[in-house]
Amino acid sequence: MDFWKLFNLMILIIQVILVLTGTLFKQIAFGWGLGDLIWYGLLYLMLIIHLILTIVGWKKSRKYHQKLSLTFFLLIVWICLEATIWRDSEYAWNGKIFHD
Repeated sequence: MDFWKLFNLMILIIQVILVLTGTLFKQIAFGWGLGDLIWYGLLYLMLIIHLILTIVGWKKSRKYHQKLSLTFFLLIVWICLEATIWRDSEYAWNGKIFHD
């Protein structure tokens, strides 16, 4: 299996973990209170789009998977920063990734 296909699958798994911990266990907060639902919706939308693009483009070139992987990797980094050090004031960053 190509490196970029494997990397793409790993990012997809990370997205599934983020969605599960965020929505099922309510352990990820973005500091917006009820507005966190917007972020959870964005996580679901990203996951669905990434899953569709991965399934549709599975047989495509290495360049396709490289672009897909890097795009969603940067989006995951952005989401993680929003949930940690860029968290809003309603539930400010306390140095912990998961809230108590």
